[in-house]
Amino acid sequence: MEDSLEEEIDGLVLDLKDPNLAARWEAVASLVEIGAPAVPRLIEALQDRNKYVRWGAAEALGKIGDDRAVEALVRVLRDKDKDVRWKAAISLGGMQAAGAVCALIKALRDEDPDVRWGAATGLGEIGDPRAVDYLLEALQEKDGTDGRDGIVFALGELGDHRAVGPLIEALEDRNYEIRFEAAKALGKIGDPAAEAPLLERLADRNWEVRLVAAEAVVKIGGSHVVESLLALLTDDSADVRRTAVEILGEIGDPRAVEPLVAVLRHDENCRYEAAEALGKIGDVRAFVPLQQIYDFCEPCVRVAVLNSLSAIQRKNRNFADLSVSGQ
Repeated sequence: MEDSLEEEIDGLVLDLKDPNLAARWEAVASLVEIGAPAVPRLIEALQDRNKYVRWGAAEALGKIGDDRAVEALVRVLRDKDKDVRWKAAISLGGMQAAGAVCALIKALRDEDPDVRWGAATGLGEIGDPRAVDYLLEALQEKDGTDGRDGIVFALGELGDHRAVGPLIEALEDRNYEIRFEAAKALGKIGDPAAEAPLLERLADRNWEVRLVAAEAVVKIGGSHVVESLLALLTDDSADVRRTAVEILGEIGDPRAVEPLVAVLRHDENCRYEAAEALGKIGDVRAFVPLQQIYDFCEPCVRVAVLNSLSAIQRKNRNFADLSVSGQ
């Protein structure tokens, strides 16, 4: 049986050379399913002449997550092929390989931006605080700025408050991906100093940045959260409006009731979310508007309306005149 398994593993490693991408992915998936018994052969495959074999072996080893592969993957960070180096960095991060921290820090200066990105995100996933100073230094590099979104992501994962100032600066970056990741990172760190800069990003020209900035302000718990979210109920992007509605429902502040009723009546794209949010808040002021909208909305929205009407009834049992239509 052992000989049969070894033959199967050798065959799958050979399949990593297949010119067809789907066949290579299938081979990787099969090797991952085999797991630990495939690790020694995959470590050998990291030295194969064929870059697809090396790439596939690094991918499989990262998903298997066996510590025996860490040292070999660290060596692959010096592979001649940039795609293989990138995959090794990603795999080491996914494995949360603490023994790879120093090597990944060195890879932050790789000539290829994708490798630098992989090294940065890998350091973020591992979570070793030794990486913070090096990531901050890499973020300030004037040359080779590609890959900075990975650095910003990593700083958010590490959660070190020393990163707050540089991340606030990154909110002004010309590249929207940097602004996006910076807003997310500041939300994860949760420093109150980021509230005002994030509120300014609610007017960002990119809707994705506006969305994550709103989410970040909520995570920080700033004093102007509700007002900021109410302002987003008329945003140009339906995704932003929808997110604002959902968060307002979770917060449950009664100041949101009338604005959410307006959304319920006039915004077809967010009507379902508005109905749900009003039910979560449970304010009696929403009862009649929900009843009035029932006959004019789609079936899926009607379900949300009925659920919310019932929720408002349960939270306001003293109001005997509340009756749910449509049931």
